[in-house]
Amino acid sequence: ERRDERLGQVRLLEDTNGDGRFDNSRVFADDLAWPTAVICYDGGIFVGASPDIIWLKDTNGDGKADERRTVFTGFGTHSQRLNVQALLNNFTWGLDNRIHGATSRNGGMIEALAHPSEPLLDLRSRDFSFDPRTLTIRAEAGGGQHGMSFDTRGRKFVSSNSNHIQALMYEERYAARNPHYTMRRGLIDIPVDGPAAEVYRISPDEPWRVIRTRWRVEGTVPGIIEGGGRPSGYFTGASGATIYRGNALPAPFLDNVFVGDSGGNLVHRKILRTDGVQPVAERPEDEQEVEFIASRDVWFRPVDFANAPDGGIYILDMYREVIEHPWSLPEPMKQHLDLNSGNDRGRIYRAVPEDFQQPEPVRLGEGTTGELVTILGHDNGWHRTSAARLLFERQDPEAAALLEDSLQASGSGLGRMYALYALAGLDAIKPKHILAGLDDPDERVRQHAVRLSETFQGASGQDVFLEKLLSLSTDPSPFVRYQSAFTLGEFDDPGRISALAKIMTRDLGDPWIEAAVLSSLADGAGDLFAILSAGDTEGAHPELHRFLVDLTGLIAAKNDADEIERVLHYLATLSPERAFALVHALGSGLARVERTLSDIDREGTLAPLFTQADEVAQDALASAEVRIDAIALLGLTSFAESGVTLLDRVDLQESLEIQLAALRAMDSFADEALAAPLLDRWDSFSPQIRNEVLTLLLRRSDRTLALLQSIEDGVVQAAEIPSTQAAFLAAHSDTEIRALAQRLLTEANHESREDVLIEYLPSLELAGSAARGEAHYQMLCVACHRSGEQGYPLGPDLTTLRSAGKESLLVNLIDPNREVAPNYVAYLVETRDSQNHFGIIINETAQSVTLRHGFGMETVIPRAEIAGMQSQGRSIMPEGLEAALDLQDMADLLEFIITGEEQE
Repeated sequence: ERRDERLGQVRLLEDTNGDGRFDNSRVFADDLAWPTAVICYDGGIFVGASPDIIWLKDTNGDGKADERRTVFTGFGTHSQRLNVQALLNNFTWGLDNRIHGATSRNGGMIEALAHPSEPLLDLRSRDFSFDPRTLTIRAEAGGGQHGMSFDTRGRKFVSSNSNHIQALMYEERYAARNPHYTMRRGLIDIPVDGPAAEVYRISPDEPWRVIRTRWRVEGTVPGIIEGGGRPSGYFTGASGATIYRGNALPAPFLDNVFVGDSGGNLVHRKILRTDGVQPVAERPEDEQEVEFIASRDVWFRPVDFANAPDGGIYILDMYREVIEHPWSLPEPMKQHLDLNSGNDRGRIYRAVPEDFQQPEPVRLGEGTTGELVTILGHDNGWHRTSAARLLFERQDPEAAALLEDSLQASGSGLGRMYALYALAGLDAIKPKHILAGLDDPDERVRQHAVRLSETFQGASGQDVFLEKLLSLSTDPSPFVRYQSAFTLGEFDDPGRISALAKIMTRDLGDPWIEAAVLSSLADGAGDLFAILSAGDTEGAHPELHRFLVDLTGLIAAKNDADEIERVLHYLATLSPERAFALVHALGSGLARVERTLSDIDREGTLAPLFTQADEVAQDALASAEVRIDAIALLGLTSFAESGVTLLDRVDLQESLEIQLAALRAMDSFADEALAAPLLDRWDSFSPQIRNEVLTLLLRRSDRTLALLQSIEDGVVQAAEIPSTQAAFLAAHSDTEIRALAQRLLTEANHESREDVLIEYLPSLELAGSAARGEAHYQMLCVACHRSGEQGYPLGPDLTTLRSAGKESLLVNLIDPNREVAPNYVAYLVETRDSQNHFGIIINETAQSVTLRHGFGMETVIPRAEIAGMQSQGRSIMPEGLEAALDLQDMADLLEFIITGEEQE
């Protein structure tokens, strides 16, 4: 389909005789472009069909929608190419009585048509929810590709093609409320076997793949002959992550994750457990080397799942001959494949126990309000959610009293939790209901009562439950304490800092609870620092010391004189080694508000620390951790003061972590003198360090001009400048830089990628050594790609690439811009002080944008400091990496990537 084609339909399936099988099908709505999400509401449906969300309803009973209107628009409209594997999807009814959806990677600038005066909502890297009554929409934490689900506790999970199960650790609104603190990214991979975990396919290779190879061997079509490698074995097409909340499967299946791998023709299952408050997903004991479902039919394409009224889990099988993205297939292959083969088909499977007894069909819409309230405690999640939705739709005033009674009478903790949200949906929740929830024996009820207490922040009646809310800082449940850490930031009460201190005393070392506490400190950070620092003895509590470093940065950015004085008083009690990190945090935070350490330390009491830091930075016998702290502190000086020390640390005799620390420190210098000595040492830098030096030189215009002049002088080769940066320089706002770049970095200076690819084709015929290949990986790839326990996550995990074979790997390595996934496109962010930051966007909030660079380094840029942000339309991976490899080297590197074998 093209953007202007409207071939999509929504079908209504019916089980007319109650035997558990659909026996009637009719078109409910057609003339739709890309329908990929649907949910029932108020006798009709909302359908997500990019670029729109559409309301459809059958008002005359003929089984076809006659009422139709677009309520939101803008999904994917700003993408240069509409990626059909990145459309909005998975409408889900949330506990909060809102319809939640996954935006996926096309993003969008969303217009709420019922509220034309509202600004467009930017959903890049974020999901969304909307109120089906008022048709208002807001951003939600997200970032997955296809698949979104909530567990019985209300936690949100998503999936992407090579990240088969991810968790969202907090709500979007908590990340935006404290301007002095940037939350860590909330989207995390949780499988113990990694995001692109091993899977056990039993289907054969697709016939088209076998035929393509044969044709190429015979010379029937041009192209590279595939060089081997496993055709499958890892997640590459994960989608539809769904948490099972039914009651037909045995109890151990409750809250399990089901996710499909459409390319591997299988359904994978994971069990959820927790590590603190973070969920962890692992294979069941009896499915260690087999899948929950694996098919020998290569047309079996499980892409999504649903919890069903009968308690089973339904599997949506797209059933297509070819599942590959059309962009991923070479043109000669497309001529011999029917990419539409199967577009008139599709299957729905149901997974239930062998002894399953089909229950009687249910018609919850025909139930009384009292019956719906009772069903909120049902052991089947579909029933609970549907009853909650129907109560919200009806807005029956009589429901409030029934719900209030259920808070006391329901024997189901989940029923009481749903009753609280149902009361909120009726605008009937009261402080006494919150108090009852805060005192509930079920930790899930207490957790959500804490969250719902925010409804009454600043309102009369909060005193009824506030004392109890503060006391939950010592609740035995980490989930209750985690939510309390967030919620306490919403209340202005003298006791909240003491409560947060109690949480921190108990939960030091849990990064999520620490982040929740910091997000709640828009006010009161100095008071918390005073409480916690009083209990910190020299070296006895390393986790507390690390938290105090983070707290110091927040205090400095807030720029409150009294709070800063408390930090300075504490610094006077520390040894230099323990003070380095705190002083660096203090100086970095002050820089955010355009102040310096000298502004707050007029007596110069901190000056000796910088002398000591210079000595420690040079001390090869000191621990790496202390040296890195010392080096970071030197970044608050100037090149004239610390340049020699830091330059000497970028030496091949130093460890990579020390070299990188020194470059990061120097990157903070504004001195024009920085570029020349770095370029003088260019020939001595490893390829890894050269890439980081390039990033540093491109940050500021004066350094960039020096870099271009060094290219003109032959010190740096034009081909060493990645194409993304070359394109940026050729359009630079500085006329001198732009002219030089256009003269020095033309396409003529970059060998044709197709020619280079042909040059390296013979490497596919050579036997490679994984052991030698690992050395090349360490030299060229480790900064941006993980392989097992090695490397850093910037580009794809190498395990996700193995199933493609050596041919595809070679193409991607030589020509990284041939096909670029949206999440690996490079962005340029220019700040108001004329600095340029390159990277991929990994997190966006209302307050900041986070870019990731090589070696796992991240830059958090407050939105207030951003002058411009632009996609470069190219891969973050530079061209020309092959220049360091001959044919045998390339064969060795490909062998290492394919096998994943690392030296012991």
